This record gives sequence, C-alpha cells and structure tokens, in this order.
Amino acid sequence: MSMFQIDSSGVIPPLGHHELLFLFGQLFVLLLTARVLGEVARYFDFPSVLGELLAGIVLGPSILGALFPGLFVALFPPDPAQYHLLEAVSWLGLLMLLVVTGFETDLDLIASRARRATSIASASIVVPFVLGFGIAWVLPATFLAADGNRFVFSLFIATALSISAIPVIAKILLDLGIIDREISQLTIASGMINDTVGWILLAVVAGLARGTEETAITTAGTTILFLAIFLVLSFTVGLRLVSRLIRWVDSTFNSDLSLITTVMILALGVGTLTHALRLEAVLGAFVVGVLVGRVNRFDQGARHVFEVITLGIFAPIFFATAGLRVDLTALATPSILLVGAAVLGVAIAGKFIGAFVGARGAGLSNWEGIAIGAGLNARGALEIIVATVGLSLGVLTETMYTIIVVIAIVTSLFAPPILRFSIDRVELSGEEERRLQRKERDERSFLGSVSRVLLPTRCSVHAQLAAQLLGHIGRNRDIEVTNMYVVGASESETDSLAGRIRRRLSKYTSSKYTSDAPSPRSNGGPSATNSPDPTTNAVAEDCLDNTTRQLSLSQEMVHNRVRPRRGTVGETVTRELHRGYDFLALGMGIADGESGRNPGDENGTGRKTRDGNGRPLFELGIEDVLRATSTPVMAVNANVENADGPLDSVPIRRILVPTVGTEYSRHAAEIAFEIALDCNALVEIVHVIDLRRLHELFVGEADVSEAVEIGAEIVDREATLGRQLGANVLTDVLVDDNPERAVIDRATTNEIDLIVLGSELRSLSQRAFFGYHVEYVLKNAPCSVAVVSSR
Repeated sequence: MSMFQIDSSGVIPPLGHHELLFLFGQLFVLLLTARVLGEVARYFDFPSVLGELLAGIVLGPSILGALFPGLFVALFPPDPAQYHLLEAVSWLGLLMLLVVTGFETDLDLIASRARRATSIASASIVVPFVLGFGIAWVLPATFLAADGNRFVFSLFIATALSISAIPVIAKILLDLGIIDREISQLTIASGMINDTVGWILLAVVAGLARGTEETAITTAGTTILFLAIFLVLSFTVGLRLVSRLIRWVDSTFNSDLSLITTVMILALGVGTLTHALRLEAVLGAFVVGVLVGRVNRFDQGARHVFEVITLGIFAPIFFATAGLRVDLTALATPSILLVGAAVLGVAIAGKFIGAFVGARGAGLSNWEGIAIGAGLNARGALEIIVATVGLSLGVLTETMYTIIVVIAIVTSLFAPPILRFSIDRVELSGEEERRLQRKERDERSFLGSVSRVLLPTRCSVHAQLAAQLLGHIGRNRDIEVTNMYVVGASESETDSLAGRIRRRLSKYTSSKYTSDAPSPRSNGGPSATNSPDPTTNAVAEDCLDNTTRQLSLSQEMVHNRVRPRRGTVGETVTRELHRGYDFLALGMGIADGESGRNPGDENGTGRKTRDGNGRPLFELGIEDVLRATSTPVMAVNANVENADGPLDSVPIRRILVPTVGTEYSRHAAEIAFEIALDCNALVEIVHVIDLRRLHELFVGEADVSEAVEIGAEIVDREATLGRQLGANVLTDVLVDDNPERAVIDRATTNEIDLIVLGSELRSLSQRAFFGYHVEYVLKNAPCSVAVVSSR
C-alpha cells in the first residue's frame, strides 16, 4: 500500500512521523559512514569515492546484513516506498555530481589536443565496447533481466565497460601533483571525449531499453534524432542563453548563492527535458555543467561552493545508497564469482589495450601509453551511475549490478599506483617545460587575477584613452569590461517613492536604458537611469557606444551600464564596484562642460580636485572611491587638450616604464607588456638612481657603482618577464639628482608615446594622492600617462 493516500477531503496528507524518522536516520548513518570511510581512503592515497562506496557495502547486505541481519532490517526495512524516499535524495546527488563532472569538461582542451585525444579515446571506447558486448552476449541467461532482451543487455554492459571516470582521473592526477603535465592533460582530454561518447551511448541504449524488440529500430532512430537536436541546440543557442543568464544573474544579484541556485534550476529543468525525451536526466545535468563551466562569470568561488555542497553532502549519499544494493555474498557462488572475474578482466584488459594502442597510434611512447591506459581504467563514480540507470530501467539484475560496482571499485584501486609508477618514467620535453613555466608565471601574475573591470566614463578624452588601453590589455585575455555612465539626478528624486515608481514605469514608456530592463548593449544585467529626459538618455547611450568602440573587444566581453547618481558620484561608483569587480580604470579629467558645478568641484563633495595646472584630476571626481577601496586602479591622463567627439586611435610605438623594484612597479610593467604585445611596441624599463637621496644615506663619498648594479638587477628582473611574454624590451639605469625630471627628459628624447607608472595610492585628508614623484610626471609628461596602483 502506498504511503501517499488521498483522504476524504481530497488532500494528500504529509509524510508521517514514522517515514520521516527513518529517512532522517538513514541519511544520518549513510552520510556519517560515507564521509568517515572517504577520509580513510584519502589518508591511504585513494580517491574518497572508494570509501563512500564502501560505506554502502558495509551498511548493506554484504556486511551489516550478513553479520547483523536484525539491525540491518531495522535500519533499512524492506519497504519499497521508504527506500524510494532515500533514492530520491540519492538521485538529486547524482544530478549535482554530473553538473560537477560537466564543470571539469574543457571543450577547448579537447579541441587543442583533438587528433591525439581522438585517437586514444576512439580506441579506448571501441575495444572495451566490442569485448564487453561479446562477453555479455555469451553470459548465461540467469544473468539477464526478466525480459531476457540480450541485445539491449549486451549494449548496456558494453557501454558500462567502455566508460571512464573523469572526476576520479582528475582527482588522482591532482593528488599526484601532475595535473599540469602534458600526459595528464592528454589523459583528461581523452577521458572527456570518452565520457561524452559514453553518455551519448547511454542515452541511446536507455531509449532502446524502454522500447520493445518490435520497435527497437524506431526507438533507436527517435532517440538518436532527439539526441542530435538536443546537443546541437545546447551548444549553439543554449550556450548563448546560459552565458547571458549567468552574466545577468551575477550582475543583478552579485551573489554566489544566486549563481548556485541558477545552476540547480538549469540542471533540474534541462534534466527534466532530457528525461521526458527518454535521454536520461543525467545527460541534461552533464550538458548544463559543460555550458556553465564555459561562462567566465561563474567564477571559482561559486564553483567551489557548489562542488563542496555536492562532494561533501549529496554525492556521498548517492555513492553510499548505490553501495546498499551491492550484495557481495552473491560472489560466494562459484558461477557468479567466475563470471564476475571474467567481466572484470575484460573491463581492465579492454580499456588498457585500447588506450595503449590508441596512444601508440598517436605517436606516444610505451610509458605514455601505459600511463594513459592506467588513468582511463579508473571507472569510479560514472560506472556506478551507469549501473544505477541500468538497474532502474530493469536492464541489469542485482547480480550484474553488484559485478559492475565491484569493477568500479577495483579499477579505481589499481589506477593510482600504476599511474604513479608509469608517469614518473615519462620525460619532460623542452616545450612542455616552457609551457609549465608559463602557466606558473600566469598564475602568479597580477593580470591573471583580473577578470572583471569597471570603467566609469563620461567620454572625456582621458576615459576614451583608458578604454583603448583596456582594449589592448584585454585583447588576449579573458577580461570583461563594464562601461558605466552616471546620470546626475538629485538624491531626493532618486530615492523618493515617486522617483522609484517613475523608474519602474519608464521601462515600458521611455528609454531602452532603464533601471530594471537590460540594455541591448549590456548583454544582460541592469542598466539604470531615472531621468525621463530623452536628451540625457541619448547622451549616455552615445557615450557608451563610443566607449565600446574604443575598447574594440568582442561583444560578449563588454557590458554597458547607466546608473543614477545617488548621493555623490563616488558613492554611486563605489556601489557598482562592490558588485564583484577586481580592477578599476578611469580617466584623469572630465570633458568640457560635464560637471555643471563650480570650477574644481567635480565630484559633488564641495572639495576642489584639480591639479597644479588647473585640470581636474579625475574624470568623475571619484576621490572617495580611490581613498576607500582596495581594488587595483589604472588612472589614465591622455595629456592632450579635451576635445568633443570620439578620440582617434592613439598610436603606441614606445612605452616607458620607470621602476623602483616594488610590487606595484612590477604590476605596472606587466600592464605595459600586455599593451606592447598588442601594439607591437618597444618597452623601455628604466631605474633612476636619486643622487640626492644616495648622498643623504652615506657619510662621505657615495658608492654609485653599487647602486647602479642594484638598479641593473631591478630592470633586468622586470625585463625578464617581458621577454618571456614575447615583448621587445630595453633596459637602462640612469643617475640623476632629480629622478622625475630624468624620466621626463627620457620620454622627450626617445619620443615616448606612453608612460606607465606604478604607485602606491595614499589617502590624504582632502584627496587621493599618488605621490609627489608620480604627480610631477603627470603634470610635465610630454605624452600620455597611465598610473597603476595595485595597493
């Protein structure tokens, strides 16, 4: 009798006390045991999934049921309805695990190693598939399910034996500290192709399993057609929709919680769709993980939280629940033990031989073939997933389910020691060594941590040049730039109830740049203006369009925002900056006629923010932002007369980088190198020895030669990074009693187009201060200047 009975009033009653008590108790015991045994497995350098699987085996009929049958029945009563409650939680963990697996699927990695990876993956799928189909075809009929459909059964066994487990493989390589090796990346790329094909095969075979022998061909054709349409739409239209959705959620809510919720909604929704199409919900979840993993805005923080929840709570429950069905006592029967050993041997040999042959065919060495064969042999979690699907479809018996789970455990146990032994004998090539050094350098680099840049603008010549420089920097990097235009409404209008209602209504009656509706150029996310004046909207729109052209980046990497001024401009920009940006770029000065306030009061605070020549220091007067935030900043002074209209592309042929060897000097040099690489410019690194300061430090005659040697070491260190990146770099050490003047003279003599300075931004009582040396250069430079403050 079902526990879900409708009472006389037609209302389904809630779960009773008894059902909830057992469900919570079962989850408690399963999760506790799974995590404890998972940590024990990790302690002995095995994947934690092995311990989590063993938890189900320990608590199931194999051990607890055999040793203490009364306790086993009391804890897990033979009530299908009660078990299905536990199974529902388990399936949720399965979907989440497939999303995480999709995160690890790097399509760019597969494409970059397509020829070799395809050769290895093809052989590692075909050989075990053929052998698996063959052995399943000759197994005794007692191992078949009740319907006796040997063809579908053989296809299912073949699919189960041909699949690999990317999470287990990646975990093994991570634990060994060799995930960045070429052979490791090739193994992962091959495994990704292997798994992707495996899920496609699973979807086809599952579709066949739901049909009858008479409709097998029709069912297979329909399944393949639906599968092809689903995959094509997913990686074309779906990829764009998911990308825009994630970007919109991140820009609107700026919360890892919102991103994680969005991913789960997508996984459940797409999983429901694929299940309705008889392609299995796991395929939909896997594809969602792949698509979301390609969106840069779904950052490592959100991904880490999702993985922690999945791998720390729901996945262990799934593995432990899967282990509950395993009855190892069945292997005590000689015939079952013999069949299990035979299938295990075919699984190991088929995958190993296929991978080795494919590796050798791709031109790899014997040891590389052995390493890849060992890595791809790890079945782990995905083998359990296939077995679970097979059992739920009625294709596998409990005995065959047990045999496949044993294969998953044994292959995952064997893989780490063999992989460790063989990979130590694979020599590091010169090209691979350089690649690893480059990767390590990128991970330590300043720009490597920059993914979202905010550019407040009113289209002064300085802000336009800042946009051009950001374009040079971001051209070869995965950096998103948000252009923000602040409209100058008063606080009372902005914060009043009437103002809020007017902004709500404006999205239906006014400009396309509104507070709640995303602008067509923003690629999602809120744009805001509270002014119904179409002239204001047109000015903002034209400015943002111009800034987008100055950036000259791909459309998906640029977002435009119009924000109403609430309080000071600085407070408005600060609120936007808190939405998760990690770099701030701005112009040093404003366009003529932009302020509409008293001369020198450019930020609405009542303070003068002009430099010694009467020019405003910052375009939007955001001194408060610079003094309050710890976000790295690049402030740009075009050093040309303000002019209306778009700024022509500024040619950059020579860049001067004064350095004192500090961290912010190195960051400035890194930015200069990125600009130079895009412009094919020459970078001059100079260190100026201050004679006045040197004489103050020494009694008597100062040793200039030692200072010159130290200066040479400083510029050589900066130049090394530039040359490693491929930039054309010159170095020099100057000696002068006025370092700032020496920099200006060098810039004038060598016809420098851009000076890039590193500086520590200091907070004075009245304004943000870059230091006297930097401000001297800003006032007297014959060319454009970019000041980088990385705090």
